[in-house]
Amino acid sequence: MKKFFAFAAAACCAMALSATTYTCHLKVEINGQATEQEEVPVLVTNDNGSYSMYLNNFVLWMEGFPMPVGNITITNVQGVVEHGYTTIHYKGDINITAGDDPQFDTWAGPLLSPVPVDIVTRFTETAAHASIYINLANMGQEINVSAFGVAPAPAVLEGDVNHDGEISVADVNRVIDLILAD
Repeated sequence: MKKFFAFAAAACCAMALSATTYTCHLKVEINGQATEQEEVPVLVTNDNGSYSMYLNNFVLWMEGFPMPVGNITITNVQGVVEHGYTTIHYKGDINITAGDDPQFDTWAGPLLSPVPVDIVTRFTETAAHASIYINLANMGQEINVSAFGVAPAPAVLEGDVNHDGEISVADVNRVIDLILAD
């Protein structure tokens, strides 16, 4: 019975899903003209090395007026870890979906059909930088979005049995050792 419990605990922890929300300052350039934007949340999730990035309810501010764009999302992108940070890169077409901010009735993104993007996101546990290049050749626009942000420092994790600052397979191994020691 102990071995079954140990196996079940290991299986549950092996299916690691984590998510970090970074509060990001945006800079948007349209055909070389820079505009400063409001801070926005950027969510990055990790499902066993397959990453997703969400920039939801993106609103472009032009000369003090809002232009609701929508949700920019990439999913299931493999990450590369080097030099202490993780990089995800996606180049292809995406569909920008309507946002859900009740301040806005109409979102421009869904009207654009598939949009060609080149997105590079580099992040650590507490900081992120995303570079989003959108080439709307049919509209004569090249758009560069830069997002720089931070996330709150992680708190002490309940379940961090070996006190290394993260919940991982090493914690499961320690729990298994404790269970089987009896």
